[in-house]
Amino acid sequence: MGQGGAQGEVRDAMRVLVTGRGGESGSWKIRGEQLGRAIGATVEANANGVRWYDLAVVVKRPRADLLERLRQRGVPVVWDVVDAWPQPEGNADDWDRERCMAWLRREVQHVRPAAIVAATAGMAADCAEFGVPVLALPHHARPGIERNPIRPRVRLVGYEGGAQYLDGWREAIEQECAARGWDFTAAPRRLADLDIVLALRGQRGYAPRHWKSNVKLANAQGSGTPCILSGEAGYAWTACGAEMWADTREELSFALDDLSSYDRRAHVGRTLLSADVRLESVARVYAQWLSALSF
Repeated sequence: MGQGGAQGEVRDAMRVLVTGRGGESGSWKIRGEQLGRAIGATVEANANGVRWYDLAVVVKRPRADLLERLRQRGVPVVWDVVDAWPQPEGNADDWDRERCMAWLRREVQHVRPAAIVAATAGMAADCAEFGVPVLALPHHARPGIERNPIRPRVRLVGYEGGAQYLDGWREAIEQECAARGWDFTAAPRRLADLDIVLALRGQRGYAPRHWKSNVKLANAQGSGTPCILSGEAGYAWTACGAEMWADTREELSFALDDLSSYDRRAHVGRTLLSADVRLESVARVYAQWLSALSF
């Protein structure tokens, strides 16, 4: 573990397991596979052999049998809470802070973490009551993401992710694009193919507004793609100053008009690229924090 103490890896001789349910979810790919490997950890979904590890990072919603194996072997658990609340129901308006915290307290009692990794600063603040070390760790940009060339004219506006999360926005977006002679896609082949990327969300519950990760912004920053964002805490926390914001149709219209200028988009793209959202940078912070834990 931590061969030679390489930059971005946990300290030498510290044996770290990163585990969880696995699968194809974005949270496991990012926080499990990509980050786990970047810090020099062993990455294994639903790990069976756990006795040799000094600590285990469990991502999202670990299975009860996995937690039991870790407890039996005396392996301290670091819980990465990323995207763990019930969805889609936990994104609804009636899931206010009180209800979200009630869910979180039950899960902490179940997981019994020795430390917690939060996806936003807001989530980290909400986890402070549990009396264990907490790290607010943002998402990194997709490794190998291509740089946006910033074309002279806007032709394509897009959204990456499940189109169901655009609930309440889709019609307005398509109308605003049509009025300008632009196309809209909810399934771009590459982020760099878009002239403007949208990170808007129809869900207004406490968790999506305060606990949802910055991943869409990280990818916009990593590729230099001009973006328009919902006013979520995860985005505000990691914004670099070039982002546009929209929580109403009027704000969306204003932002689209502003980004119609090539010079404006070129400036925004350069500024976004200055944000340090590389996997290596996030992994370095993560490894240093894990290395400093003592149980």
